[in-house]
Amino acid sequence: MELDLAFGQAINLGIAEIFRGLFLAAVLGIWSALLYRVSIPNRLLSPALQGSLVLLAMIGAMIMMVIGNNVARAFSLVGALAIIRFRTRLRSPWDISFVFLSLAVGIACGVLAYRVALVGATMITLVVLGLYAMNLAGVKGDVHLLRVDLAAWQGTEKELFAAMDPHVRQRWMTEARSLRFGETLSYRYRVVMRADGSVEGLLRALADLEGVERVVFDADDEGTGQSD
Repeated sequence: MELDLAFGQAINLGIAEIFRGLFLAAVLGIWSALLYRVSIPNRLLSPALQGSLVLLAMIGAMIMMVIGNNVARAFSLVGALAIIRFRTRLRSPWDISFVFLSLAVGIACGVLAYRVALVGATMITLVVLGLYAMNLAGVKGDVHLLRVDLAAWQGTEKELFAAMDPHVRQRWMTEARSLRFGETLSYRYRVVMRADGSVEGLLRALADLEGVERVVFDADDEGTGQSD
C-alpha cells in the first residue's frame, strides 16, 4: 500500500484500462492527421508530421498515465525535458516522436509502471507498422525536397516544369526567393517521384536547361534543401 501511494496511480492501472486509453489516443491521433490533411487540400504535406500527430497523441497519453495525480513526478518530467540537448539536429517530427517515446518508456520503468511501459511500447510499435503499411508516416521516403537556382534573365519556371514532369508525379512549391540582388531566382519544391522516374534523370534534365545554376535534391522530406 505504501508503495502504491508513493508512486501514484500508474502502478494500479489495469492492462485493459491502459489499452483502452492508448487505443482511443491512436484513433483520435489518426483522426487529427486526416483532418489536418483535409484542411489543406491540393498540397503535398510532410508525411513525417502526419505520422507524428498519431504517435504524439499516444505518447502523451502514456506519459499522463505515468504522471497521474503526482505533482512531484510532473515537475520531474518537466526537468527531464528541459535538460535534453542534441549535438545532432533533429530534422523531423518523426525523429522527435521517438525521442519522446524513449523518454516515456524510461519514465514508466523508473516509477515501476511496467504495464504502462510494455503495453504502451507494444501498441505504439503496432501503430508504427500500421502507418508504414498505409505510408501515412512517409517512411517509404517517396517525398523529397528539390531546390533549383535559375538565372533570372534566361530560364523560366515553365521550362522547369517541362523538365520535371517526366520524372516527378506531384510537385508543390514551398519557397521562391531572389538571390544576388535579383540576378538569381531560387525555387524550392516538395516532389513525389514517378515509379519509372529516377533522381539521376531528373538532375540531368534540370542541369541541361539554359540558365540553371544549381540543383539540390534532398532525399529527406524534412530537409532544408540548402547548400552553401
